[in-house]
Amino acid sequence: MKQNAHFRPAHWIILAVSALIFTSLLLIPMAIRPAEAATQLTDATIQAYEAELKRLQQERSELYANIVSAKSEQTDALELKGFLDRQLSLTLEEIDTLEALIEETDVKIGTKQLEIIDKKADVAEQRQNFLDRLRITYEEGDVGYLELLLGAESLYDFLTRVERIGCMMEYNIRIMEQYQNDTVELEAAEDELEALQLLNEDKKVELEAKQEDLENQQDQNNADLAALQQSISASQSSYAAISAKEAEVDKEMQAYIKELQAKANAAYVGGEFIWPVDISWKRISSNYGYRTLNGVREFHRGIDIPANAWSNIYASNSGTVITAAYHWSYGNYVIIDHGGGKSTLYAHANQLNVKVGDKVKQGQVIAKVGTTGHSYGNHVHFEVRLDGVCQNPIEYVTQPQ
Repeated sequence: MKQNAHFRPAHWIILAVSALIFTSLLLIPMAIRPAEAATQLTDATIQAYEAELKRLQQERSELYANIVSAKSEQTDALELKGFLDRQLSLTLEEIDTLEALIEETDVKIGTKQLEIIDKKADVAEQRQNFLDRLRITYEEGDVGYLELLLGAESLYDFLTRVERIGCMMEYNIRIMEQYQNDTVELEAAEDELEALQLLNEDKKVELEAKQEDLENQQDQNNADLAALQQSISASQSSYAAISAKEAEVDKEMQAYIKELQAKANAAYVGGEFIWPVDISWKRISSNYGYRTLNGVREFHRGIDIPANAWSNIYASNSGTVITAAYHWSYGNYVIIDHGGGKSTLYAHANQLNVKVGDKVKQGQVIAKVGTTGHSYGNHVHFEVRLDGVCQNPIEYVTQPQ
């Protein structure tokens, strides 16, 4: 009696070996990846943000030591004020860097999730291809590999059949290898996604802590500044020295602005100047011209407009940013060249939103109101200069009513 082809030993051996190979391939990725191995994020952008955060944290740590030392040694008030301003700026930089890192990681999480969906589809396809090959081998039981060779009618026929079987086996191996590679890549992508998600969670917690730290710093700085103001007010000679320094700064500023404008040689952009803050902040606390503060007569080179901390400071007219920096007197300040020798200056900001070389439009937010530098209350010090020389801003802007 003829044995049923579906149960011939040669066929079942090949089928069993193929199944064994397939099963071993399923286990290979598990052996390759240690269960407790931590995935390292190698993305260059994320690493750059992490490095910047470490640098800022180190600088802030060193600055804190300076502040503690300055307080204990009763350092000059303006020097301590500079330390406090810098501490605030560093915290803001950390917050900005953390926000950028979180945004970048969010983008990469989305990209990685799409990559995983595609890779899962590839793995499923390769798995199905292999299962299809097993099914075909099983259904072709009457033509097992061994029978195919033994049924050769000549040496040429035998060699042809050997080559055919080799191609079939090679194709099966390629399918299994592709499945293995896709599976390993899928698990690596899933590990990286998990690492990105953990990183984002950690940085969001860190961001909340930094924002709370910023509020605490502002409260502490306000208390320190109140004490400093009393100290300066009690010493007219100290205040007179400060006023003399500011006069020197003004001379330097005139020469500096005139030099930059000469290089640019730009024509006036045209149009009227606008109020540099929201028109709800319309009070001028200190006008342009001579004034007496702490018993010292001095010349005030702009107008002071009180406004809430972090409210917007706007470009009074279009132009090019020629200075965006920190100075012991002006604090964080911006100068915009409007062409034709005209420029505007905005001082004591908590934060600068532009950099040197930026082209700005009238009404664009260029900074945030603060009290950095020689300032003891949130306001914007606004100057208008012609060929570097201060002018009365009220001749260029209209005070809101």
